[in-house]
Amino acid sequence: MNDRRFDWLVGAGGLWNSPDGMTWQQVGEHSFHVTSILRTDERICVGTGGGVWEVTADDRWLQLHDETLTEVLDLDVIAGDPGLVVASAYGVAVGVPDELGAIRWSALNDGMAVDERFANVIVVDPDDVCRWLVGTEAGLLIAEDSGRRWTHSSLVGTPVRGLCHALGEWWAGADDRGLWRSADGLSWRPAGRGLDGTTVFAVTETGGRLLAATTAGAIVGDGDGAWQHVGPTGHVGAVAAHPRDQDCWMIGLQPGGLWVTRDGGRLWRHAPQLPGRISAILAPEGRTI
Repeated sequence: MNDRRFDWLVGAGGLWNSPDGMTWQQVGEHSFHVTSILRTDERICVGTGGGVWEVTADDRWLQLHDETLTEVLDLDVIAGDPGLVVASAYGVAVGVPDELGAIRWSALNDGMAVDERFANVIVVDPDDVCRWLVGTEAGLLIAEDSGRRWTHSSLVGTPVRGLCHALGEWWAGADDRGLWRSADGLSWRPAGRGLDGTTVFAVTETGGRLLAATTAGAIVGDGDGAWQHVGPTGHVGAVAAHPRDQDCWMIGLQPGGLWVTRDGGRLWRHAPQLPGRISAILAPEGRTI
């Protein structure tokens, strides 16, 4: 059982955790730059420039990658062992154990153009575990049948860096084109107003609204009207919202560190214990009070 299911987790220079969002400690001794965090009931996995690691309950880091898997930018859960699909600068990859138990990884989109292979973010469709939406440098691609078939969505010609499924729709953040929304992942339209020329790096749901990370700070809105800027101004690379408290958010600046609000964005507090470049934030599980 994963004892950190109810903690905040932050990826920066190393992995950091906090039970309350105020006091932080580093998990293990590694200070690799953590780009992505995945938590299940059983374990925590992180992506780094050097590959993928499982972080154990006693704070050990177990290597899951081989020599071919580097520059990992995101990961999600699929069936099997090791049960991960990985997005990296070199493609989308899955792994299988060899006869000695080591995980060997294979890219699923080797035949594509370079920008199509460069995968920034990946999310497994909650309605079909064999269908994955992938934000690439060329746009939003869809992998079906566990990566055996690939389809281009209408959101192409721009890098897609942020992606989530929330409020019954897909939401994607693009370079210089703001935030987009889609009912099926194939046909996309702009979400809200006022983001022309804005790059969106991450997006999450909070209390029926969207909280997103942009080059000019964090924004919040309903996806229909104008977006409201909240918090410190600067390049925000990561956002997260407490699942049981719609007014408790965290944003990570690059540089600028971690900032926390508990009143829906009116007042913000800096967390000085953490490194200055935050790339990933994972909120506690929904059962947390």
